[in-house]
Amino acid sequence: MPKKLKVVVKSLYSHEIRKDVSLDTLKSLKLEDAWPFIREEIEIEIGSSQLVCIPHITEADLYKVTSLFVQNEKETNGKMFTPLGQLNKNINKEKSHPEYVKWLEEENFQDPEFKFPHESVKITLQDESIKNKVRVIMVNFTRNIIPKDKDLVNNIYLDIENNKDLKGKKSVYMITNVLLAKTIEFRVTRGTSSRIFHLGNASPLVFGLEEFLIGDDGKLIAKEPVTIKSKALHWQKLDPSDQLYIVEKKEVACEN
Repeated sequence: MPKKLKVVVKSLYSHEIRKDVSLDTLKSLKLEDAWPFIREEIEIEIGSSQLVCIPHITEADLYKVTSLFVQNEKETNGKMFTPLGQLNKNINKEKSHPEYVKWLEEENFQDPEFKFPHESVKITLQDESIKNKVRVIMVNFTRNIIPKDKDLVNNIYLDIENNKDLKGKKSVYMITNVLLAKTIEFRVTRGTSSRIFHLGNASPLVFGLEEFLIGDDGKLIAKEPVTIKSKALHWQKLDPSDQLYIVEKKEVACEN
């Protein structure tokens, strides 16, 4: 049974969480095996229940601001969503507003007014009975967003003619808010063995989505907020293009 001991240490510089949990199902020292244990904690501590943690840190490139996803009509190889890359790779430049085309090509999405409450956040999950431990240290947070003065609706046309994944789609999901850490240190311990991963270059950690409705000519005609419940998501890594996969309710019930 998981223990309930939780220690929180706060200062002007850092925010530290230590929890005693059950880690008897930690299979190896591999990052992909350890990441699922820490996802929910990252989501709670830096996502503030508004942003969802990326399914896996090794696929961070899929979760940049303006990254697009389309929902599959039916599950395909365990996937309900297909990633299309960032918006600037999927637009019709001739039809889209020239100012927006130039802005997207510059990829300047950093929020200059954003200031995270702490310089660093450290999360440690430990199982003392078997000496297993998963720890992540995230330092120097930044946020990338679509600025308030940029309205993609009525100004952007998607290239629906030359993108087979967009054909027939009435909407597309777009990441519009991403929290990143400049430096991430990830340590996995099993018994007497441990491994450290150093992840840098401003890696995305948590993100928010919006759904954009698509007109028959590819124009973005409206947008709606999207709420993702992380417990209804499951990571199933089948190949490098894998991303969000929604499991059936009965499977969720079994996992929880």
